Amino acid sequence: MYWNEKTYQLFLTSLLQSADVAYKQFNDTLLASALPSIGLRIPFLRATAKKIAKQYPSDFLSICGTTYHEERLLYALVACTLPYPDFLPHSDHVAEHLVENWAICDTFCNSVSKTTAPQKADYFLHIATYLNSPNPWAIRTGIVLMLSNYLEEGYITSVLARTCAIRSDFYYVQMAQAWLLATAWAKFPQQTKISIEQSTISIEVLHKFVQKARESHRISKEDKALLKAFLLQKKT
Repeated sequence: MYWNEKTYQLFLTSLLQSADVAYKQFNDTLLASALPSIGLRIPFLRATAKKIAKQYPSDFLSICGTTYHEERLLYALVACTLPYPDFLPHSDHVAEHLVENWAICDTFCNSVSKTTAPQKADYFLHIATYLNSPNPWAIRTGIVLMLSNYLEEGYITSVLARTCAIRSDFYYVQMAQAWLLATAWAKFPQQTKISIEQSTISIEVLHKFVQKARESHRISKEDKALLKAFLLQKKT
């Protein structure tokens, strides 16, 4: 399809006609978003993005709207089909301007791996710009990108250092930090333990991290007890 204002409006109309009202009502309660939603499930959006990627994806991105939650998701998903050099400015746009709730953030972060794989180290360096952004949603995007793609040998030390250095009162940033640290503990307990002990991470993030870690089935009972004691020590 060739994309212009007319074809995009026809496309948007077809999306609105595909709405699942029951799903919309359920999903709206989870999103905590100011954006209006249509009521489209992620598998449907992924399939739609895949079709768009086959013909003129850059033209689609140049005209894609941002009014609806699903429009932003489609932008993010189509951007992830582009080759790496072309993907980068769209990645920036998603992180800085389109992420408005946790679902857009997490869907995007879980979709970049194929595009960024050829330049994984370069993208890791690029993520630092999001972590240093004044926009808390961009910071969360940077954290979840690391969580989803860089919790592995060769990156774990830098990932932990970056995560522990973040200071934010924004709930969704703190939750992302806690989520990453709990996942890192399950994979790299010793490195994570050292990083947390040596950091000045806030008590709010520490509390959320310990809670997530204690809920995890991948962390031993002994480590859960250690974390509980560590948290109590920090509180006193």
